[in-house]
Amino acid sequence: MSHNDLHKETASLIHSYDELIRANTKASKKQHFLDLYHQQYQQNPTYKRYCDLLGNTEILDIEQIPAIPTDSFKHALNPTSILPAEINTTFLTSGTTTETKGSHHFSTTTTYETSIIAGWKYCQLPKLHQTFILTPSAKEAPHSSLSHMMETLKREFSPTAEFVLKDGKLNHRAITEYAHEGKPITLLGTALAFLQLFETLPSPLSLAPGSWALETGGYKGTDKSLTKEELYHLFQTHLGIPSEMIWNEYSMTELSSQFYTSGLGNPHIAPPWTHIKVIDPETNRPVKPGEIGYLVIYDLANIDSVMAIRTQDLAIFHDERSFTLIGRDPSALPRGCSRSV
Repeated sequence: MSHNDLHKETASLIHSYDELIRANTKASKKQHFLDLYHQQYQQNPTYKRYCDLLGNTEILDIEQIPAIPTDSFKHALNPTSILPAEINTTFLTSGTTTETKGSHHFSTTTTYETSIIAGWKYCQLPKLHQTFILTPSAKEAPHSSLSHMMETLKREFSPTAEFVLKDGKLNHRAITEYAHEGKPITLLGTALAFLQLFETLPSPLSLAPGSWALETGGYKGTDKSLTKEELYHLFQTHLGIPSEMIWNEYSMTELSSQFYTSGLGNPHIAPPWTHIKVIDPETNRPVKPGEIGYLVIYDLANIDSVMAIRTQDLAIFHDERSFTLIGRDPSALPRGCSRSV
């Protein structure tokens, strides 16, 4: 089959998966995952070579689909399913100046944005009040998937939202002034950005009831090391936001979908166009519910690259729709959106 024919098939898949994601159905059919796997196997030379080396010749179920490691996005032979001329947007992973950054290429961000909006609705996050975003804007950070996500949320749910992090510096004045009006607010940002907010506030704030926050975690590559309990205690101390009003978002540059949990002790919920698997680090076999291993995510929104991603994060498996995040494998290279702060 020619590349043009494959390109037409991919365009058709993009349309069908956009509709699937937008519909927010309770569960995606197995065939959707198998169809996208076969498409990517044919059109993605790096992924095809990887699958062939593993000897996977007959794929009949979702969890048989080979998951490619996130580090593969750092290689010269990037696992993309599109030609260089078709690349419209590239998101880069965070990293030090000496660390090789991963790159995730998109022919269009339509499906990515559809996934952001549908996932937000599916997980039933609270209403966005007057919103302050503690990340760079997409204009300042055009290769940041997190900044693109925040711009999408602003456009869709909160047009008056303000970006208060510029050139790495946090301007808390707008937050403070609005808080004194006694109206609920929403704060969206990385864990490190919130620590910067806590450190720069002249005095603790007591935000109005209904105020809530979304944090995206991440301390690797810095000298910071807080447990989730410690971080959420700081939210209570400096902003008056109780733990049950704090949400955590889990995702990464190599994915196109997000996973959310609220408060302490609750699992992350997966949107219905994704599939969760956790594998034993030694055997690569799926673990049983309640057991720990490497988190593997199948994401139908990852049309232009590889749907099946093996992360370097450890998690407790619950079922195909939920997991409890333990944290990054200590032997893995530091990473995370917080590092830009």
